[in-house]
Amino acid sequence: MVIQRLQTLYLLVSLILMVIFAFMPSVIINMMGVVYSISVLHSGTTGLYHPDLLLTTIAALQVILTIIAIFKFKNLKLQLTLCSFNFALILVLLLSIVIVTVVIRDKVSAIHVTFYNVLPVVALVMQVLAYRAINHDKKLLSSSSRLR
Repeated sequence: MVIQRLQTLYLLVSLILMVIFAFMPSVIINMMGVVYSISVLHSGTTGLYHPDLLLTTIAALQVILTIIAIFKFKNLKLQLTLCSFNFALILVLLLSIVIVTVVIRDKVSAIHVTFYNVLPVVALVMQVLAYRAINHDKKLLSSSSRLR
């Protein structure tokens, strides 16, 4: 693995942030004394946790695509495509959390959105920076090929 390229560092930071986000609670809901937690890997009431299928699928796909993008440093076109998909997947993940929170909002007494929801936003920024760095490398390689 080549960590000398800037986009690899950006993708690695994005990967670490999304893995941390998967284990942390995203939304904590209080329904008449019952505490319900929504997270990627464990959603439910205390003691009855189960993974949320939609969030787990989206997060797992995003993590797998990021790992593939890190190791495909020689194929810049594929790396650009994977960054675009990762960007879209993170947006879908955030949007699904917002939709669940808005739909449940009227039926519960208290909703607590945790600080950990910032992690996908930072990961999204890292994906954009990686995309820009990959695009810069691609332009640099094409301009050097013209000089030969």
